[in-house]
Amino acid sequence: MKSLQLYFSVLILSSLTLFSSCQATLAPAYDQAIVEKVTASSDLAMRFFAEVDGGTSNENFADREPIYNILIGSFESLKLQAKARPVPDNVAIDKINALLQAKGNSAVTGEYPSAFAFDQIAATFKKMKETDRERGIKPLALEAFKGQVEIYLDQAITYESFLKR
Repeated sequence: MKSLQLYFSVLILSSLTLFSSCQATLAPAYDQAIVEKVTASSDLAMRFFAEVDGGTSNENFADREPIYNILIGSFESLKLQAKARPVPDNVAIDKINALLQAKGNSAVTGEYPSAFAFDQIAATFKKMKETDRERGIKPLALEAFKGQVEIYLDQAITYESFLKR
């Protein structure tokens, strides 16, 4: 009987030690490399929008194609880097969405908030590239593309900055 009590005491003590060393992760770890790359990529994107501010003509699309490719590749790469981290708990997402809504922006969606945003930015640049190649981009359409990129950049930057607690 004494050995059984000793066994249970050791088992309980071992369990407490094991579980006390565990910690719940509410969000993935902050990744300085992702923040630096999104900062550089967003800077490049905004400079590109400034260069084509008055609209584009498909006649000189070949001059812009390399920058489209760089932007699409950069944001697709960011998506992969962001998806390589663990999925955050809903508590973290709720706090991030509250920050975004306080700024008047839409909430993040999906299991990988910044990865989703990076994917949407890449998709926007793909559509913009296709439109530019086929018929050029009118100033109003350019503003729509830029607005969409800005929304998703804000979501991604807000999320990534939140992780730096």
